[in-house]
This record gives sequence, structure tokens and C-alpha cells, in this order.
Amino acid sequence: MTRRASMPRAYFVSDRAIQIDWATDSSATENYMPATELAVFRQELIQSIQALAWPACQCVQADQSITVLFASPILAAGKHEILLDQLHQILGPFGKATLLANTPGCHHHIVVNYGGVAGQDLVWLAGQTGLSPTEVIDLHCSAIYTVQFLGFLPGFAYLTGLPKPLHFSRRETPRSRVPAGTLAIAAHYCAVYPWESPGGWHLLGHVEQVLFDPERTDQQGQSLFKAGDTVQFIRADYA
Repeated sequence: MTRRASMPRAYFVSDRAIQIDWATDSSATENYMPATELAVFRQELIQSIQALAWPACQCVQADQSITVLFASPILAAGKHEILLDQLHQILGPFGKATLLANTPGCHHHIVVNYGGVAGQDLVWLAGQTGLSPTEVIDLHCSAIYTVQFLGFLPGFAYLTGLPKPLHFSRRETPRSRVPAGTLAIAAHYCAVYPWESPGGWHLLGHVEQVLFDPERTDQQGQSLFKAGDTVQFIRADYA
């Protein structure tokens, strides 16, 4: 199956950053770019930037955008117009290309111990949805999630695909400590905290599997999840 990619928009957001946006409206599904296609484009962009000998920079993928972050200011150096023109030339063929849709990533089955201290918001979520805690767990497990991008912490993967009844805003008061391995939801995202950190998401349970290992140097890499991967959560007592 193929589809025609939408034309992205590139613009400066600071004196050392260019942002490339696809769908700016989450309801505009016709412009929505799958995470796998964004990941492929990011690699192609890095190769093009290296070939053009751009100043030192890195490319950061987010939800429907890629940001090129430069090590030093480029506006003051007078290079911004040349770089933006070159970027538009890079984007042109990509925006007109017909891309392979639903390029498969890895599929992960992640076992979760729902509820308890680690999932202390499960009962609250049940009360808000009108479901029982067991029904909330079943609903959460029924979805196939997609790794949209990684951010916030090393290995922290933002997963889309959360069922709409579980869409809730972040907590008004974040917790000062969320343990590593905690499964949580906020807005339309789901995530597992790979490190202990403060957090304002709603806690559902705990994952024993290590999702980020800074000591790993093999082809798998330090993070288990990559943009475009899919994830399914399984109750520990069903695994």
C-alpha cells in the first residue's frame, strides 16, 4: 500500500534551530505522517546535511515534526537563508514522493503488573470512566500502540493509540518521584518511565522489563523502543 506524502513546512524557531512540521492539526489525518516514515526521513535528512557540510547539528524527531538543532547560532553568522534554501530543496522531492505506508517496525509484547502502589491511579481512572478497574485494564490492553517519538528522558517513548475513554489531562500537581518502570498515561499518550523522575502522568502499573540500558552497544541500541515500533501490553496474570 502506498500514499502520497504531504509537503512539510520548514521555519526557524530560534537563532540555532529549524523546525520541520507536517500535520499541525491532530485532526488533519490526511496530513498525518506515520512515525516510521518520519524516522526514515530523519535518516535521509542527516545524510543530506552531512553531504552539504552543514554546521554541527543534530536532528530530533517529535510528534509530526523534526527539529534541526545547531551547536552555535546561525542567524548571526548570516548562513540562515542558504541553509533554509538547501533544506527546501531536500524537502521538495520528499514532499512529492510516493512513500510506502505502514512500514513495519518491531512489535513488542510488554508484561504489566497493573494496580497496586505502582498503579495507584487505576482506581481513580476507573471512577472517571465509569468502568471497573478490570475493565480499564482490559481496555488499555486491547490497543496496539505506536512509538511516535522518544523524548523527555533517554528511552522515554511516547506511544499513540490510547483508547479515547482513557484520554485525561496531566495531573494538576506532578509527583516528585515516579519509579523507573512505571506505566502511565496522559492526554492521548501512553509511556513507561525508563528512569526514576518527577512526573505528572496517571499511573497504571509497573513493567519489569528494562526498556533502556546505557551499557548496550549492540545493534539493538540502548533503547528497546524505536520510532515506528508497535507495542501491546499484557496483564502479568495473563502472560
